[in-house]
Amino acid sequence: MNTGEAVPKAQLRADVRARRASHLEAPDTARRTAQDALTAQVSALVDARQPAVVVGYASLPGEPSLDTALERLIDARVPVLLPTTRKGEPLLLGQVTGPLDELPRGTWDIREPHYPLTTPEALADSPAHGTFLVLVPGLAYDAHGVRLGNGGGFYDRTFGPQGLLADTRHAALRARLEFVGVCWDAERTGTLPRADWDLAVGSVLTETGLHTVSSTT
Repeated sequence: MNTGEAVPKAQLRADVRARRASHLEAPDTARRTAQDALTAQVSALVDARQPAVVVGYASLPGEPSLDTALERLIDARVPVLLPTTRKGEPLLLGQVTGPLDELPRGTWDIREPHYPLTTPEALADSPAHGTFLVLVPGLAYDAHGVRLGNGGGFYDRTFGPQGLLADTRHAALRARLEFVGVCWDAERTGTLPRADWDLAVGSVLTETGLHTVSSTT
């Protein structure tokens, strides 16, 4: 995937969504191979990091799915939090203790936890030590960890440089956060446009492994 700042975000999103739609039409074996590889990469990352909490997401069709990996973590009693969206607001987070497909459907038909809290409340209610591993879905990521999201601004509004967790009252929580972007390997690119409030991640996980990024500063 090749892009740059001259391409509007709307066009970039449309391009990725079209590719993801075509991916769904690919042979089952090819899709299953890529998905199984991603699941293994998520498990390997969690084994290496040993986080106190994993903040994941419930995938939509075409997105890299975390379902199997997250359900294995739940079975292993690793706390797993999923987001709930409210238009124009930061993410809420709630712990999930059972199969993801049993969750209620919320905005945009996204599976959401039953009893979400504000992100600071949910993280503060987690184990006192260890990192919060946040697996951030993206349509694309560039070589600097800049993310192309779906346009709702929820992750930026929550975790970005001007987001909720940037407040000095939450400094102790923010210090424990590790952001890892998740996309398909073909969706990694050279440069994406970034605004001052956009969240950038420290690494990107795809079906081929964990990819480090270079700082934009």
